[in-house]
Amino acid sequence: MRGFGIDFGTTNSVVATCDKSTRRVSSLMDANGRPHPSVVWYRADGHVTVGRQAKSNLNSYADEAGNVFFTSIKRQLGKGKAFRVFGQPRTAPEIAKDIFVHLRTQASQQYNLEMDAATVTIPIYFDGKSRRELREAADQAGIFIKTFVHEPFAAVVGYCFGADGGRLNDLEGRNILVFDWGGGTLDITVAGIESGRMVQLSRGNLNERAGDSFDHKLQQLTFSRFLDKTSVSPLDVRIALSAKDRYFAECERAKISLSVIDAERVEVAQAVNSDHTMYDIDESLTRDDLESLIKIDVKDALAQVDGAIEEARLTNREIDLVLLIGGSSLIPVIQSQMADRFGARIVHVPNADTIIAEGAALVDSLGMQPVLARSIGVRLSDESFYEVFAAGTVAKPEVCQKTINFFCVDNRDGEAKIVLVERRDQLDITEPQVLSVPVSRDLPKRYSSHERVVVDFRMDQDLVLHVTAKGATQSKGGTIAIHDLLFGLNIEEPER
Repeated sequence: MRGFGIDFGTTNSVVATCDKSTRRVSSLMDANGRPHPSVVWYRADGHVTVGRQAKSNLNSYADEAGNVFFTSIKRQLGKGKAFRVFGQPRTAPEIAKDIFVHLRTQASQQYNLEMDAATVTIPIYFDGKSRRELREAADQAGIFIKTFVHEPFAAVVGYCFGADGGRLNDLEGRNILVFDWGGGTLDITVAGIESGRMVQLSRGNLNERAGDSFDHKLQQLTFSRFLDKTSVSPLDVRIALSAKDRYFAECERAKISLSVIDAERVEVAQAVNSDHTMYDIDESLTRDDLESLIKIDVKDALAQVDGAIEEARLTNREIDLVLLIGGSSLIPVIQSQMADRFGARIVHVPNADTIIAEGAALVDSLGMQPVLARSIGVRLSDESFYEVFAAGTVAKPEVCQKTINFFCVDNRDGEAKIVLVERRDQLDITEPQVLSVPVSRDLPKRYSSHERVVVDFRMDQDLVLHVTAKGATQSKGGTIAIHDLLFGLNIEEPER
């Protein structure tokens, strides 16, 4: 028996699998041994290409009729947007579906594994609408999402089952910072381990300032140097269509190499056309060049780290473990700057590109479940708190369902107000969400002065809490859906 985990990423996506008997984890990489680029290419003949081949043709064909490309579709999930593909509307889930189809097909054809169900990772900021559209995309591809797990939590699980990770149970009472800088975004999460569950304490992020933007900066630098060296007029020069993707791929390769060596070359044959003459690009780059280009990005990233720790009401010394994951976290200047702050508490994760998917596969294999990070309840008229679901409750439809009778103590305006809050340490953490329910202004005698209001609480498979209420004397009630509850992960390991 196997568990499957899917890291559906903004820039790249990875599938991992875990043998349930041995807990051995492996990642299902593409034919080049790398994660699958989250790029979808629609052609006029109806053919759909996803992954490495789509990415390698993105710059060459994006402007040619009969070709439509989508990158970073993950960012559009939950926004209800529609896109035009050859005159036909296509939703974000329909586009994301093609990535899931690609992942499932590759698992079958390349690894002989049938993946019809998996645990799927999500960013902490994903709300119920985004989760629902991600599930819709997976369903259309024939993959049932057993549960969702937050990406940084999956990374911690993946680390703890690695060669040097130790046991999850040993992390009780510890504070962990996950620094995830990949191709599309920087995501920072400060998490705490308490009562056998992992919960978010704070977060920070930088959007669209990550590995992909670093590649563009290297391309701009090398092209500028080419112009200076050849004295070709910028007004009479263009990158050859056949060279666009090769050029960008060379810059990405050079960036990766500069994390290991001090100097690299960017070489692209027949790259530039000027006045009917073709020129090669052959430029040297050093690690100092890269670090100079991303200096401001690194400074802002560290500011996000400091802000997240401050928001969590901690100090650097109170962070017990730091995980650096994502390809961009391998850049030496980033590792050096983080080491200045956290020293030996930093873990340099060798499988930085795959650890999230591998953690999700372990979550699936071990049967770990998302849990409520905070108590959910109703603030009563006397300002007391009535707990409906306690923190730590497993966030599953069959568990999070309850019907409760309340009584409206002031019916003069014909409304009962159900004030819903999340609470931690006797304090309301979130802004209250109010459900207004019609009640009678003139109650029959048998009701005395209070009308009974029946409130039904139900959580769906996308971790959205639906609250429905109805007054006893009324034919119609009210309903509200809460999409942004905070979840943790139950990390208590089952006995083997």
